[in-house]
Amino acid sequence: MKSKLFYTLLIVSFLFLGCERDDICSEAFQVTPKLIIEFYDINDQEDPKNVADLSIFAIGSEDTISFGNTNRIEIPLQTNQESTRYAFVRQATSEDFINLDEINFTYVTQDIYVNRACGYKTEFLDFQAVRIIEDNPENNWMRSLNVQQTFINEDQDEPHLFIFH
Repeated sequence: MKSKLFYTLLIVSFLFLGCERDDICSEAFQVTPKLIIEFYDINDQEDPKNVADLSIFAIGSEDTISFGNTNRIEIPLQTNQESTRYAFVRQATSEDFINLDEINFTYVTQDIYVNRACGYKTEFLDFQAVRIIEDNPENNWMRSLNVQQTFINEDQDEPHLFIFH
């Protein structure tokens, strides 16, 4: 009887020893951070100012992100390149007037190993933003940019870029 119990426990032990821990990436391990942008009034640069009916899309992409009326957005940057170019569309659903401005974001990517379940995340170093000026600069609704942080990682909740309009 004792040997039967011993062998049963031994077999059950081997079953549990053969199990592996589930590889699930916890929300505690944030993934690649997003670029945080805040919009401000060009005439009072301490005053946040909503952009009317804002939508954006990456140049070369069909996907559009709509934000509505907002003064703060978070958008992804390309992790497999060292630049991302976005078109920012003000009054996107207006039939009368649509105004589109472009910004080219450049950076150096740094891949960081998180763990087996989560894989890698990307941080962005030497972040810069350059506004594309139209032939007639009066057509640009964005008046200036101000990079606040040149290092983008998951530990930040502060804006990386101010756009004045």
